[in-house]
Amino acid sequence: MNIQIILLITLALLIALGFSFYLNLYKNTKSFGNFALFGLRSFSILLILLLLVNPKITHNESFRVKEKLIILSDASESIKILQKDSVVQNFQNKILSSEKLNNKFEIINYNFGEELITSDSTSYFSEDLTNIQQSLKQAEELMNNSKGVLVLLSDGNQNTGRDFRYYKSSGTTEILPIIVGDTSSFEDVAIQRINVNRYAFLNNKFPVEVFLNYSGSNERTTKLQILNSGKVIFQKDIEFSEKNRSLIINAELEAKSIGLKNYTARLSKLPDEKNFRNNTENFSVEIIDESSKIMILSPGPHPDLGALKAAIESNSQRKVEIQYIPDFNNNEISDIQLFVLYNVNQNFQKNLESISGLEAGKLFITGPETDWQFLNEFQLGFSKNSIDQEQDVFAVKNDNFTIYQPKHLAYEDLPPLQIAFGKTEVDANRYAVQLYQKIQGVETDSPLLAVSRTKPKIGLLTGENIWRWRAASFRKDQNFEQFNGFISDLVQNLSAVKSNERLIVEHPQSFLENELIEISAAYYDENYSFDSGANINISISDSLGNTVLKTSLVVRNLKYVAEIGNLAPGNYTYKLQAENTNLRKNGAFNVLDYNAEEQQQTANLASMQFLATNNNSTVFYEDQFKTFEDYLLKNDSHRPVLKSEQKTVPLIDWYYLLFLVVFALALEWFYRKYKGLI
Repeated sequence: MNIQIILLITLALLIALGFSFYLNLYKNTKSFGNFALFGLRSFSILLILLLLVNPKITHNESFRVKEKLIILSDASESIKILQKDSVVQNFQNKILSSEKLNNKFEIINYNFGEELITSDSTSYFSEDLTNIQQSLKQAEELMNNSKGVLVLLSDGNQNTGRDFRYYKSSGTTEILPIIVGDTSSFEDVAIQRINVNRYAFLNNKFPVEVFLNYSGSNERTTKLQILNSGKVIFQKDIEFSEKNRSLIINAELEAKSIGLKNYTARLSKLPDEKNFRNNTENFSVEIIDESSKIMILSPGPHPDLGALKAAIESNSQRKVEIQYIPDFNNNEISDIQLFVLYNVNQNFQKNLESISGLEAGKLFITGPETDWQFLNEFQLGFSKNSIDQEQDVFAVKNDNFTIYQPKHLAYEDLPPLQIAFGKTEVDANRYAVQLYQKIQGVETDSPLLAVSRTKPKIGLLTGENIWRWRAASFRKDQNFEQFNGFISDLVQNLSAVKSNERLIVEHPQSFLENELIEISAAYYDENYSFDSGANINISISDSLGNTVLKTSLVVRNLKYVAEIGNLAPGNYTYKLQAENTNLRKNGAFNVLDYNAEEQQQTANLASMQFLATNNNSTVFYEDQFKTFEDYLLKNDSHRPVLKSEQKTVPLIDWYYLLFLVVFALALEWFYRKYKGLI
């Protein structure tokens, strides 16, 4: 209180005493009655003046602050199905009625299903989904960054939302899981996933990747078998242990006959295993016959012809015949899948007329000796105005080439090819450029290698002396594999006249209600290799034709995947389209009524323990209330805090002073009335 207020209070006291003295004692007898009136009037005037001065009174208040203890009780159907509803309620009621806990904590009770609900909700033990992670997050938000305890009273079975095991509380909140339900666990082995390419080539081997999981703590041996038409074609003994729970098994299977082949991967059962449904997984592979005959037509011998023949025939399914134009026989071309036309000139007139009507692919290899004026007349989608002069060109890869995924060479280390001087033009709508030309260190937009987008397939290699690439590849790697693969991919694309599906959609015919609906697709390039660079969209409609969702598929594990989310029970159709192609698929599926809460028969002990470990906490069980209570009572980190707060209150807020003023004035009036002074 400052000096100014003290002076004002002193002045108020002097005024009250002086005024009362003048009214009651000055020139009056000094009787008891006058002294009484003096006192009452002085008191009432002093109070009135003090209220006008209105000094502020400062004082300290002490109070006890208790931490919050929030009970999160699982109100999902699984608790009732496990016949643990009374257990949850009893444990909850024991916490709420514990005098010791109430003395230490401010106890708040909530229930939860898919999200947090109030404890007086009518949906107790009737929630059809459980999201523990979301409920923990919402409850901690109610703490408002203050210290406290979250008691999770649940069986730990969650069927929607993010995995609650990895939920990490703030440093001020302790999470105490209380496990409700049977915590018995059984050993289990499972085939988690199988990765395999949808296509394989006849008489080749194709890889299969099998992901295996084991739940248990003992050392166990099982056997993985892959069967085709009931016959075991691959088997391997598998050893699991507590430290070796996940394995990836790679198998190579032989493609012995063409067509769609169905396979079954199967794990033998463990002695005490209860769940056998995840021990078996089916998959399919389409075997393609890539055997083909290739004919090379040339005006005469050239080192390129031998290099091409050796590279193409490195695949045992392909046979190459070299024909020189003077010896060409038109009667032997009906079963040819690809013609390689080397340095075309006017002598090819009859040959080109003979093969133009065939479905076979064509690869034109040009060089300084090519008669471009003659070749331009066929209007094949490419042309060139050349002069009789040689020019060296180097290869530059086109990163935007998407017709297929070729095996690339180290182009920067390759020697140049020879072309006829002049600019080559190709129709961009008909051809995709795989390699561009680099001339004297300058990259150009002239194609060195281009492939047609439509069938019958046409390829254009505008430079000769490719035998030099084969020699350079061997010099670098001490083998011809890279060069052979490069030529093999090109030949496979140009000679692929058989029609196989490039866009394949896979999904179960039926989904369960509240299940994540996943539709996957495999998209292959023209060489039937998986293409991860496409844009694939899906549109889903209900039974009334209303569009319920449009989205794009994302690449995951060698597949395009659309995760639709939860749909209401009913029938649905979809349309799937690969952008910038005419590839599309239509299909249908249905969603069945399903109660996810009925699927678990035991408590999820491992997840609840992991949650506790992740938060440096302790797990309790349904029959350990006394242990749980003692833990909280003995934990000094959760003691109530005694706080002191300084409060400043203006005197005018003391409303009872008004009653004292009124009382003093009233008492003075009655006394004067009684004495006949009024």
